[in-house]
Amino acid sequence: MKFVMKQEKLEELLEKLIVKDIFPSAIITVKDGSLFSIQKEEHARALRFLLVKETFFDEIESKGAETIELDVERTLNTVKNILPSTVLTFETKGNKVSIKGKNVNANISYRDPESDVLTNLKDAKIDIIEGVPHVGDSKLPLDINLEVELSDFKDLAGYASSLKTEFYKFYFDGAKLAVRIGDLHDFSDYVIYNPKTEIKTGTELAVIFTYGVPQVADTFRKSVKISTKTNAPAWIYESDEHYTLGILIPPYVVE
Repeated sequence: MKFVMKQEKLEELLEKLIVKDIFPSAIITVKDGSLFSIQKEEHARALRFLLVKETFFDEIESKGAETIELDVERTLNTVKNILPSTVLTFETKGNKVSIKGKNVNANISYRDPESDVLTNLKDAKIDIIEGVPHVGDSKLPLDINLEVELSDFKDLAGYASSLKTEFYKFYFDGAKLAVRIGDLHDFSDYVIYNPKTEIKTGTELAVIFTYGVPQVADTFRKSVKISTKTNAPAWIYESDEHYTLGILIPPYVVE
């Protein structure tokens, strides 16, 4: 496994793999000129899909399909110490990943994956049918589609941090998306925020999330696309011609 890219691009790649703090280690595969990773969070609270195409790299090569499990947290912290614009070669050598550039050669241990390697979304019980994600054994369609401006999505996490809460209720208020940020008790403090949103499909929505929103806000670099429905998971993703990053998070259902 070998690829070449500038320091800032490698840092971006590692940030997409770790999703802030959800996936401190990552199983990555290089095959046919692209890199991909499909992985469940340790406690099954999230699933991350990342496909990075050849055009994201300066160079990329592998001998068939090569898969490793890497300590992304340690690797990212190391790469952040390297000067921006430094051209880096990321290459497996023996039991180490060598990250080599001008005046630096970092060597980080990797291992063979201990868990099953997911090779496509169907292995994770996600089917994309005519652009609509269907999840689980029942193939539940997540057919409410939104696109939220990234800066406004970051504001959701900011309000939650101020209120020291992890609860986000997404719902439609007429023709607008509203998000109630705050604990769910009557006596709880809360903020209702209307992020700049394009509602692409759907007229009714009420779903609560408690995990993944601040991590997405900290990781994404483009507008946040969301496929969900009432009391259902959310498939949250960003994409362009070079990569696709998607996160599946479960709903919080009030009993």
